[in-house]
Amino acid sequence: MSFRMRNKGYQLDIHHNEKRYRTQILGDKHDAAMADAFAKKELKLGTPWNEIQNQINVSRHDTSIGAIYSKVKASYTDRHGQQTCFNVVQQVGPNMKISDVDEERIDLLIEKWRSAGNSNGTCNRKLAALSKLFTYAMKRKLLKSKPQIEWLKEGAGKTRYMKPEEELLFCNLLKSGGHNDLADMIVVACDTGLRKSELKRIDLKLDLNDNRLTCQATKNDTIRTITLTKRSLAILKRRDNRSFINMSDELMRSAWNYGKIKAGLEYDKEFTFHCTRHTCASRLVQSGIPILVVQQWLGHKTIKMTLRYSHLAPRNFEEAKNVLEEIVVTKAVTV
Repeated sequence: MSFRMRNKGYQLDIHHNEKRYRTQILGDKHDAAMADAFAKKELKLGTPWNEIQNQINVSRHDTSIGAIYSKVKASYTDRHGQQTCFNVVQQVGPNMKISDVDEERIDLLIEKWRSAGNSNGTCNRKLAALSKLFTYAMKRKLLKSKPQIEWLKEGAGKTRYMKPEEELLFCNLLKSGGHNDLADMIVVACDTGLRKSELKRIDLKLDLNDNRLTCQATKNDTIRTITLTKRSLAILKRRDNRSFINMSDELMRSAWNYGKIKAGLEYDKEFTFHCTRHTCASRLVQSGIPILVVQQWLGHKTIKMTLRYSHLAPRNFEEAKNVLEEIVVTKAVTV
């Protein structure tokens, strides 16, 4: 290794053709390794050292959002978050300098997203991706201050869920068309509340202990363990060890759309695979399971996400009314 830490960065110290070449690199170990490899390659090609230094400096000071994205993309733990950030970079323009993305440009982006039919929630996810780029630039002193981001107010969110009879009908329609894999996946998803990505990562040898399934890698990078229903356990044991690893997004989309058409739901925009997660949450809440337990079961990072389903427990309000009723009656008798 021909680089070492020095002051606030790294020093390159390369020997080539009995000559010694030195330069200082600002940045982390990854930046130094990239510069080291680049310099050695260019020296072998016969590029003059002063040109190599100039190119390293240009690369080091590249403040385009495309260059910054290349630095932060590895920090994403979920593929969808990384894809959202990539899409935002492409929409802004990967060669645009991070310092040129000001409040006015952000407002124009929001207007463009909303004109394209994006919900406030979707716009906020894209704004979060931008904010991540700004934060990185600030830490590396590539940006003096972050633009002010005004987050959009989000509603309660989509809570479209399936009733048991709708789930049964939809799965039977899928099976009639030969889409048994998706039908199995839907049943397990409705019973567990696992996200699509979590279902695909199930490894029975590692994750299953009797009837308890541990979700090792989640969207929020937390581990949770749930107890499987009899039907979900039977499905997983009937399938391969990696039960749903071969269910590509394209295959799922094709099968799901087939079922939607057969069920007469082709115009129901909220009827997506994520409905299975809403279905699990709704059934737990409607059965009287405490909201904190539902939060832990679903792996929600904050209770705010879980509270979207609280209105589905009307009997809780009925029981609360009865408690108040009894207090009023008791006081009336004693007066």
